[in-house]
Amino acid sequence: MRSALHSAVRQELIDRNVAQLVQIPKQRKRKLVPWTSLEARRFLESARSDSDPLYAAYVLVLVLGLRKGEVLGLSWEAVNFGQGTLVPDHQLQRVRRSLLYRETKTEASDASLPMPNIVLAALTIRRAQQDGERDAAAEIWQQTESMPSLIFTGRYGTPIDPRTLNRKFSARCEAAGVRPITVHDARHTCATLLVDLDVHPRVIMRILRHADQAVTMEIYANASSAATREALRRLGDILP
Repeated sequence: MRSALHSAVRQELIDRNVAQLVQIPKQRKRKLVPWTSLEARRFLESARSDSDPLYAAYVLVLVLGLRKGEVLGLSWEAVNFGQGTLVPDHQLQRVRRSLLYRETKTEASDASLPMPNIVLAALTIRRAQQDGERDAAAEIWQQTESMPSLIFTGRYGTPIDPRTLNRKFSARCEAAGVRPITVHDARHTCATLLVDLDVHPRVIMRILRHADQAVTMEIYANASSAATREALRRLGDILP
């Protein structure tokens, strides 16, 4: 209404915009309470022990802070195991009834990110899982021509709908017995986990894209117990 009346004022159809006199109450923002390291550990341990095909996706969200679309749009071509880096330069989004594979919005979004050991281990597990899924599907396996080799796919190689990830994440919260939060909110646990995984401050600074190292060191000052850090490190071990 305010915009329409403002346009009418400019066209000299009315003298003033009375809608500008209306006081709009401020909406209170929802207070975000991210997971603690203990909650995140329980969640990841549950997914790992159940051989959840999305375990690596959860690790990418929690440890690297990737967005839902970036995780689902991540391809094997974007991962460099030798250098221990990945480039989240594409995203998978649902627009109306279609899944669209697009480039990320900004250059900062697709910067090369270093992968802590837990991420390397999770992606190694995922690669073995997907090879097994492809062998089981045989000729039924589908490769979408407009997309590269996505890391996270359905049973027959099709892309995973973001809404499916939401449902799976909620179900995993229940199975792990942790406080339910959204995939988006889980990203905010990233900084705490990186500290508890004993990731070097300069690596954390690069992952979180902090311009000032003092900000990173302030996060370091709030590290969890040694027991929690050791438990998190064990999640990254490939061998039993």
